[in-house]
Amino acid sequence: MTDRLIEQLHTSDPSEKRIILEALYDHYNSDMVLEEAAQLLADDDRGVREAASRVLVLASSDKAASLTAPHISNTNIAVRNLAGDSLVRMNVAAVNSLLPYVDSADKDTRKFAIDLLAQLPATLDAINRIAARLSDSDTNVVCASIDALGALHARAYLGRILDMFDSAAYARPNIVNAVAKLTHNGESDFFLKALTDEDPVVQLAAAEALAARKDPAVLDALLQKLDSVSELARPVVLHSIVILLESGDYSGKLSNRLKDYLIEMLDDIDPVYVRTAVRGLRHFIDEKVLCALIDHAGKADTIDRAIVSVMEERPQVAVPLLLKRTSGQPNKIPLVKILITMIDNLVARGSAEAHSDILEEVANRVSKDFYELDVETKTASMNTYSNLGTHLSMQIMKAALDDPEPSVKNYAIDLTTKLGPQFFLKQLERLTDDSDQEVCDAAAAILRTMKQSYKEQD
Repeated sequence: MTDRLIEQLHTSDPSEKRIILEALYDHYNSDMVLEEAAQLLADDDRGVREAASRVLVLASSDKAASLTAPHISNTNIAVRNLAGDSLVRMNVAAVNSLLPYVDSADKDTRKFAIDLLAQLPATLDAINRIAARLSDSDTNVVCASIDALGALHARAYLGRILDMFDSAAYARPNIVNAVAKLTHNGESDFFLKALTDEDPVVQLAAAEALAARKDPAVLDALLQKLDSVSELARPVVLHSIVILLESGDYSGKLSNRLKDYLIEMLDDIDPVYVRTAVRGLRHFIDEKVLCALIDHAGKADTIDRAIVSVMEERPQVAVPLLLKRTSGQPNKIPLVKILITMIDNLVARGSAEAHSDILEEVANRVSKDFYELDVETKTASMNTYSNLGTHLSMQIMKAALDDPEPSVKNYAIDLTTKLGPQFFLKQLERLTDDSDQEVCDAAAAILRTMKQSYKEQD
């Protein structure tokens, strides 16, 4: 049956070829099947090529790899890439079949073979064969070899790679990245040297390596290099500095230049760096910093949480600034959310009584702007202030009971039972004529309960 199917593969119809290859999936260990599949790996039809690749990968044997490897020299980029992908999926079975191609006369084939080996399990033969290409005549092959030795954790060649930093300027980004993979804690001096390189890509690689190391000993050096590094690398250097400041007690004086750079980084497109900037500005809390943080609120919830954590350290300064910014602001919601979160955290820490003036100011502003908020923020403000008692929540609750949104009114009606419905009698009576029947019924039910209670008291 297998022979008959193989004969049928010689049809010119691509759809038939695909169907026959799929029928041969169960016979992937047959040499004849593998040989036919390897030939069809270069078929004109993409579907046929992918079906043939599936047969070879199912086998993942030395035979399958040796039949696939020649295709990495194919002039058709689609065939070449599929062959490479197939070999990577074969894993360790593909290593020995790729080794001869590291020494191919064609520079592109050499580079591709090295790139593929970098994704496969490391063997001594592969590492040594790749290392021999560190002196290749083609710069792309040299760079690929450095990258591969880093990816394969070939520590035996660390010294050789370090020595190339001065002699192979074109490969410096690759060298820095490889050294970062080959050393987990050491070589900080090397990365600091690379941070002074005129190439911003080299600086970026060095900055990323230092960020991963979290070596407190380099903090002063990083602070000194802030003005000299490129704009590309500076966010990574700032990220490293903030992490190092958070990991220990720094006794030195932090310059205003650091503050200015962190404020600039609040405009970064990467939210990770924005959060880093917010955390770093904790060391410079003043009115300028707080205003900058307020101006960057609302970008993302994670950023707003970081802003809150900084502002909570100076609530007496931060809250008045927030209240001032919400006045006349078209979109108040992000700032009000921050205010409510700060109040929530004050309550959770048991600091509410010490900041009663702040609680009252925020309640006044929230009630004044209540109708401009979204339902989520309205609900959050009711929840927070209902835990503070009737006096502080009164204005917010009255605004909620008059809100046009039925879900808000319903929730406010429920909360009046906790705070004391007698304080909201006029609002509840008015709601018995509300256009929403559920609101009417809820308000009427509370009023009936109140009347019954008064009768029982009499």
